Amino acid sequence: MAPRLVRLMSRSAGSTPVRQAMGLVAVFAVVNLVTLGLAYVSLRNAAERAMEANLAQLMAGFEVAASPAAAEVMVMAAADAADPAHRVFAYVAPDGRVTGNADARLAPDGVEIRPMPEGRPLGQDGYMPLIRRMAGGVLIIGESLMPIHELGRTFLGLLALSLGPTVLISLGLGAMLATRARARVEQIERALGRLSEGALDTRIPVESGRADDLARIGARINRMAEAQEAATEALKQVSADIAHDLKTPLQRMTVLIHELRDGLADGSREAALADRALSEAEGAVAVFHGLLRIAQIEGGGARVVFGPVDLNALAAGMAEIYGPDAEESGHPLTLDLAPAPVVVESERGLLGQAFANLIENALRHTPRGTAITLRTGTEGGRAVLEVADQGPGIPEAERGKVLRRLYRLERSRTTPGHGLGLSLVAATARLHGAELALLDNAPGLKVRITFPAA
Repeated sequence: MAPRLVRLMSRSAGSTPVRQAMGLVAVFAVVNLVTLGLAYVSLRNAAERAMEANLAQLMAGFEVAASPAAAEVMVMAAADAADPAHRVFAYVAPDGRVTGNADARLAPDGVEIRPMPEGRPLGQDGYMPLIRRMAGGVLIIGESLMPIHELGRTFLGLLALSLGPTVLISLGLGAMLATRARARVEQIERALGRLSEGALDTRIPVESGRADDLARIGARINRMAEAQEAATEALKQVSADIAHDLKTPLQRMTVLIHELRDGLADGSREAALADRALSEAEGAVAVFHGLLRIAQIEGGGARVVFGPVDLNALAAGMAEIYGPDAEESGHPLTLDLAPAPVVVESERGLLGQAFANLIENALRHTPRGTAITLRTGTEGGRAVLEVADQGPGIPEAERGKVLRRLYRLERSRTTPGHGLGLSLVAATARLHGAELALLDNAPGLKVRITFPAA
């Protein structure tokens, strides 16, 4: 029971409820110790005063002795009737002769009491002595300290019997209650972690009939998550609806601008304006197409066509496709593939699009001469896909922001793009239940997608 309790408390020692329970137990133990200690000191003082009064009363009975001989007779009579283990009488005559049931001698620090030759044994707990000069000699009466020591042993036993079981019971109950509270706190922490990662459908189980503070916190978090989920879904729906409704008119406008451009002479001002308008229209179409694609991925529409995809083959194909572009832009493109096939459940086109976005970002946002590495592998039984470069990287404070739709770094606003590439990658990772991490490549950026174990 005790070792198990210790292990349980050690595992739970980091939680606030356990620390509070242990603090209460410690306070109770201190109060119990102080109370018993004060009671012991009070009873010990009372016992010592009673012994002192008894010694004074015994000493008063010998004051009638007028001579050493009379004192020796009275001491012998008292010594014969007393057990030296409990009480000693000793009279030291003027000539140094000792009469009584113990051999008592004055010493610089008090009195030294020893057993008489062939006399009865003395007590083991010591004596409280009273010394007085009378009839020309010295009379010593000693009361055994055994009652004082017995009182101390009694209080130690009482302390062990009262404090020990009480502390163990308190620790056991505290550990049980604190462990239950800790489990509920961890449940809330896990739910908050999932909510912060974007899983807005996460809810904290609330037991019926429970109305404590943790239950109220859980209910409030659930209401907050429901409101956030509803607002996010509404925003996604509005974004998807706007993108869907405007995509077709923009495509038609792009066709019309193409027809207008075809009718203009090359090099004319009107042709230049038409080219700019065509570029802007195609960019707007690309933005709306990207938004619709992200909405489709987040809606789970691509999951129905999942199948086995070899990341090695996918990476090799991407390197072949983007090899000419990388060579032209001065970006050495290398492959670091796992020795064996790395297979995940996915849709090749969807995963390839996300992979392509990462490669294009590396080509677009790193200076000429920057090396780019495509890597596959496994870590702890989980498939890993990486795109690493040695460019300027992304500041740590910005890494969470670049996953938002249409968000771009300040230095990237002059480069082509719409701020949807990493958003699409993040949506694809969530669809796969994978972890997307933007890491420091020292120098540069390393984008790692870790897929769930098969």
